[in-house]
Amino acid sequence: MSFLNPFFLIGLAALAIPLIIHLINLRKPERLPFSTLAFFEELQKSTIKRIKIKQYLLLLLRIAAIVFLALALARPFLPPATSGSGGSDQPRVVALLIDNSPSMGQIDEQGPYLDQALQVARDIVNRAPGHDRFLVETTNGESLEPTLVNASEAGRIIDKIENQNKGNFIASRLQQLHNQAQDAPFQRGVVYLITDGQKTQLQPLEDVESLNDSDSPKIISVQTVLVGTKPQKNVAITSIDLKSKMISKGNPVSIQAEVRNYSDEPVANQFISMEVGGRVTGQYEVNLDANASQKFMFELVPNKTGDVTGRFVLEGDDITFDNQRYFVVNVPASRSALLVSDAGQQNSDFASYLKPTLEAAEETNAQVKFDEVYTNQLSQKNWQTYDVLIFDGLKTIPEYLFTDLQRYVQNGKGILFLPSEQGDVNNYNKFFKLVNAGKFEDIRGDYASFKPVARVEHIVEGHPILDEMFDKKKDESIKLDMPELFFYYVYNDADRKGSFDILKSTIGDPLLVEQQFGDGKILISALGADPGWSNFPVNPLFAPIYYRSVLYAASTEKGGLADENLGNTFQWTGALPEQSIDLMKDSLRVKPNVEVVNKGYKITYAGKEWNPGWVKIKSGETQKTVAVNQNIMESDFSTLQNSELKEFLNKHLSANTVINAGAKDRDELNDELDTAGFGKEIWNWFVWIALILLITETFISKWYKAESIA
Repeated sequence: MSFLNPFFLIGLAALAIPLIIHLINLRKPERLPFSTLAFFEELQKSTIKRIKIKQYLLLLLRIAAIVFLALALARPFLPPATSGSGGSDQPRVVALLIDNSPSMGQIDEQGPYLDQALQVARDIVNRAPGHDRFLVETTNGESLEPTLVNASEAGRIIDKIENQNKGNFIASRLQQLHNQAQDAPFQRGVVYLITDGQKTQLQPLEDVESLNDSDSPKIISVQTVLVGTKPQKNVAITSIDLKSKMISKGNPVSIQAEVRNYSDEPVANQFISMEVGGRVTGQYEVNLDANASQKFMFELVPNKTGDVTGRFVLEGDDITFDNQRYFVVNVPASRSALLVSDAGQQNSDFASYLKPTLEAAEETNAQVKFDEVYTNQLSQKNWQTYDVLIFDGLKTIPEYLFTDLQRYVQNGKGILFLPSEQGDVNNYNKFFKLVNAGKFEDIRGDYASFKPVARVEHIVEGHPILDEMFDKKKDESIKLDMPELFFYYVYNDADRKGSFDILKSTIGDPLLVEQQFGDGKILISALGADPGWSNFPVNPLFAPIYYRSVLYAASTEKGGLADENLGNTFQWTGALPEQSIDLMKDSLRVKPNVEVVNKGYKITYAGKEWNPGWVKIKSGETQKTVAVNQNIMESDFSTLQNSELKEFLNKHLSANTVINAGAKDRDELNDELDTAGFGKEIWNWFVWIALILLITETFISKWYKAESIA
């Protein structure tokens, strides 16, 4: 323990006051003649002894109270570290981590938050002793690659710092600065975190390893300086969601954008637009209550295959960094399907209508290209490259392929399963269990009886296979002659997560079911595709429904939004012609890390220097595009209150102090920074102890009656 104002220790001289009073009270009493002294003999032996004990106890309490009051005036403090950042003449390392996230672009009566933070950093550098050395780093964007520099060079680095909307790396950089301070050839060190206290910006600090432990060669103190006052209101485009699941050239694609108001005040007369190819294709007015959000649906009609790039733009909001959000929609030229059937099917009385449906679609330049194999020709090598496998009337699914098929679906592919009337139900159910699907429990009707046991229930939209299949008005009902059912399996998918009944019978049995599994899906039909099951194959509904089922099952991996968040490592996995791959962002061309995987190549790159926009992946003549956007958590400017911030930082960083720069002028702030450098002041502890001693003294004086005679 040390003192900021040791001059006030002169107050210990006041200890003479209670001593003098005590000595005065010890003067011998004047002797007076009295007729009978026998009564006072016992008083001299007991009562006077208690009086002396009381006097000495009161003397000690008064002396102790004066001592603690004098110490409090001298402002005692605990150094921030055993060899910390305090007022020694020894040189030290001073690390400055400056928050340059988008929220630091806010402005209050003292100016932009970042300017305030930079001024605090300059003052820390300028007021430090000349033998100190500095490390300067920012939380967002490219690293400044900090090295130990003198005050003059540190000032030049600080002057070049700007706001960056390029990802938040606060946790790793704080850890790195702390490690560098530990390794520096100085006995003392301090790390300053200068920030606006944004909750989402500080949240990654929860994952910071313990900064100081018993094995550390020296303890580095952590000081936090808070800039800014009340957060500004902000409205942001928070997400983009592709609602259409089957994407193709010339067909409408629905894209939903969500806008959120992050302030406690309503906003009005703002506008959100969708731009594709630099042209506005749709616009809505935005009016939001406080802390409310709203979703807006836009429609895109791709006029080409491949990657279609676009962005959403918000107009009317003062905070502009999150008023744009980029997207890429991949429009496949075609999807590949492998039709798997039993070799003996061509000799059966009834032939499947599924193959003619696919052949007719191929002739009209449809999106699905298919090949056909028999079960005995099926191997992992000849089906892994297809987008969807169609099992049409297999009596059994080869069990030696179960694990590979499970992995195939889990990795983002699709399967359409149609049973055989002679199928091995136990075999079917064993496979269904592997992909978390239901099971066949019974049968209804007789195969090829042509006696209806039910009909297909009237179609209700709500699934991508059925949505937009009919050219009708929005509220117009669908009126069709529904197919009759002669024979089908009773499928039970009760309590299955990720399950959806696409078609049902009139008695409530599922006929076509989607089961999500991993990144892929399996569509299970309870009836086959030949006339022995129903008159469905000759009904006009058959071709569009089952063709769209194939297309939907094949659309799991291909087609969709391709985007990544800044601040995370960029990752992309897919098939490319060459292992020599470049990433292009604006005018920047870089080489990523490339790893060979089952799906082709896995590409990773830190991307700390990227702004929001589009990244192109180039491999030979092939090019893929991916959108990169800021993490939407940056848009929430909510800050931690002082007490919350202190609790958070002490919990995760063992931070010594939190200094609120926004509520102080420059001189006051510099004084507090100087004081904080010495450690934690504990003068208030001494004041409380002195008060407790004085209260105890009063209590003893009032209630301890040593003079009373028993």
